Amino acid sequence: MKLSVIIPCYNEAKDISAKAKEVLNKLKTLNIDTELILVNDGSKDNTKEVINSIEGVIPSGYDVNKGKGGAVQKGIQDATGDYILFMDADLSTDLEALDRLVPILDQYDIIIGSRHHKDSKIPIKQPAKRRFIGWCCRKIVNAKFHMKYSDTQCGFKAMRTKIAKQIAKKQIIMGFAFDVEYLYIAKLNNFIVHEMGITWRDDRGSTVSPIKSSIKFFKDLKVIKKNKENYLI
Repeated sequence: MKLSVIIPCYNEAKDISAKAKEVLNKLKTLNIDTELILVNDGSKDNTKEVINSIEGVIPSGYDVNKGKGGAVQKGIQDATGDYILFMDADLSTDLEALDRLVPILDQYDIIIGSRHHKDSKIPIKQPAKRRFIGWCCRKIVNAKFHMKYSDTQCGFKAMRTKIAKQIAKKQIIMGFAFDVEYLYIAKLNNFIVHEMGITWRDDRGSTVSPIKSSIKFFKDLKVIKKNKENYLI
């Protein structure tokens, strides 16, 4: 078994070297073959140069910013493992999740981390406004796409590489709503999806605007819904 870990990177020059080394050290404890792919999402700082200098990683990316979905798509295209996992550069999902993920990788087509699973722990919660916006998004997404996931937006998701590459070819959303697009494609093609609990800490250094990102998110949901016929694999 080989696991390809993908981390999208946008303006992460300051912290990505330390974070990548932390992930690499964790991967060494898993007793499986692994690779760590760092995807530069057209950063405005020197992220590209930094990830090119980190020993033990596979640098990837492009020069014009596309969005998190674009970076994950590029990472999937480059992956050579039997399974892929994409996770956020801030490591908001505790790496102990890998210890529980690896033993069940071959039992499902897709495994998604959930901050709202009964087994999850949230030592540092998001501010109330962000939690409310997240609650609204979950309700709307599940109602619009007839799904029952407790968390579509957690940045910790794994899947069989063969399926991931098929989904990435169908992907048209480059922003944060790409997670919903992936799960909708999975639903339409009857892929088996499993939610698992995680330990998650809010990144108070996030510069993402909850209002602006939510507006773009809901616009992209309409695009996803209209593209239903093109999602069949």
